[in-house]
Amino acid sequence: MRALILLAMLALWNFNAHAAPDCAFSDPRKPGDQIVDWYDIHVRPFRPPPAPAGLSKAQVEALVDDMGALHRPAVLDPLYFEPLVQHVAARFADASSFRGIDAAAVAKTYKSGTGTRYDFSLLCIDAKTVRTPDDAFAITLFGVNADDCQHIGLRGLVFTETWVNGSANGQCRPDRVYYRMMIVPVNAGTNSITFLCRKDMGACAR
Repeated sequence: MRALILLAMLALWNFNAHAAPDCAFSDPRKPGDQIVDWYDIHVRPFRPPPAPAGLSKAQVEALVDDMGALHRPAVLDPLYFEPLVQHVAARFADASSFRGIDAAAVAKTYKSGTGTRYDFSLLCIDAKTVRTPDDAFAITLFGVNADDCQHIGLRGLVFTETWVNGSANGQCRPDRVYYRMMIVPVNAGTNSITFLCRKDMGACAR
């Protein structure tokens, strides 16, 4: 009898040992490759078309650096986007709305001169409706990390209002953390920050 019990226990252990890998979640990619998923979820949908797909881990890591270099001055300097806002306001001064505006169109006409230069591939610019159709335009930063997201309080100097994650009352979300060289933690942001400008003569209505 004891021998039968031992055989039954051995058979059950052997079954579980072979069955476990089929039930457990496993990611065949190397540690750190999850940053590619972050790009597909939090960045690529916002980028001006055609947004590149199938980026490598190294390409996404370089993009994280480029975005951080844009986001920090954009959220810390309340006048950072003023030259761009003035350009858009002048361009649409005779139009009844901002219908048709996008980052690609603005990039073609914006001349930085000695003023601020912008990487338009890292901005989403589109029309918004506040009271009448397309009576506002928005500049959106995407993939903003939690620390930068917390520093947007002074944006009212230029813009009508600021949205966090699509809402005037939105809350900053935590970052996704991935590791470079397996040991160096890097915070990849999951937030979108939208600066809204309602149509007015030469500036944003505030």
